Amino acid sequence: MRVSSSQIFDVGTIGMQRNQSALLSTQAHLSTGKRVNTPEDDPVAAAQALVVTQSNEVNNRHIENQGAAGDHLKLLETKLSDVTDNIQSLLDKAVQAGNSGVLNDADRGAIATDMRQKLAQLLASANSQDGDGQYIFSGFKTNVQPFTSATDPVDSTAPATLAPPQNFANPYVTYNGDQGQRTLQVDAGRIMSTSENGVDVFMRISDKSGTLTGGSVFDTIKNMIDTLEKPIAANPTFQTDFKNEMSDLSASLDNTLRVRASVGSRLAELDALGNSAAGLTAQYQETLSGLQDLDYAKAISTLSQQQMQLQAAQQSFAKINSLSLFSIL
Repeated sequence: MRVSSSQIFDVGTIGMQRNQSALLSTQAHLSTGKRVNTPEDDPVAAAQALVVTQSNEVNNRHIENQGAAGDHLKLLETKLSDVTDNIQSLLDKAVQAGNSGVLNDADRGAIATDMRQKLAQLLASANSQDGDGQYIFSGFKTNVQPFTSATDPVDSTAPATLAPPQNFANPYVTYNGDQGQRTLQVDAGRIMSTSENGVDVFMRISDKSGTLTGGSVFDTIKNMIDTLEKPIAANPTFQTDFKNEMSDLSASLDNTLRVRASVGSRLAELDALGNSAAGLTAQYQETLSGLQDLDYAKAISTLSQQQMQLQAAQQSFAKINSLSLFSIL
């Protein structure tokens, strides 16, 4: 078999290029700290890492949604706390006003004046907005002020209002939102409501037996104020009216507490889901590490071996290249 000079050069060059390519690949792995930089490095591990990465990204979206849901629910709980405190204060005032044998008409009128201020505060809480200027209790219609009282100026450009869910004549407050509840997907199998609409909180009030009281919390308070402002001598139904209004006001407080309990349970659920999502994140990272991370000790040993092989190939090629019959003639 005849071996030409060109074959010697080609074989030597290919050998050095192969060794140099392997050396550069190992250096790239060391610089990135990854065993799998391209699918070519380990096709099976690369495919598995892609699946795990996608699952981790979905989990991260859930974590982001959990944070957003928590922010919405915490703000909602704060506003509901204000509403609860306001209604409780109104109830305390009403109990005080019920001492008909001790208080006179002027005393009850003073209490009614105080209750009128608290009613205005309650209405302001019901029309609360978040940091983005969206109304909290208007359902899906976040750009619409949910409640309008009978004393508010009429806006002819306002959208059509939602009829109260109860059969209540001449309501003091009209609801302009809808009955929607905004939601976020906080886990693979959990879509959570992050809001409460004004109907469920303020309008649809049920007594302890579950029967609708017939009016909103605003109407109940307004009726209570009207009852207290009217002299007892001119109001023979005072005791009956006052008793009914006290019952309705207590039902309004119970309803608000039920809504707050629901919000609180969702916040607790978010904490549990957050812990679970954090565990998944750690698990995904550990799996990716096992699939992709580099064994530095093994890589450095391989690098040293490849450097030695490349040097040997270069030196042998140089010696073979120097062989010639002309050198011994």
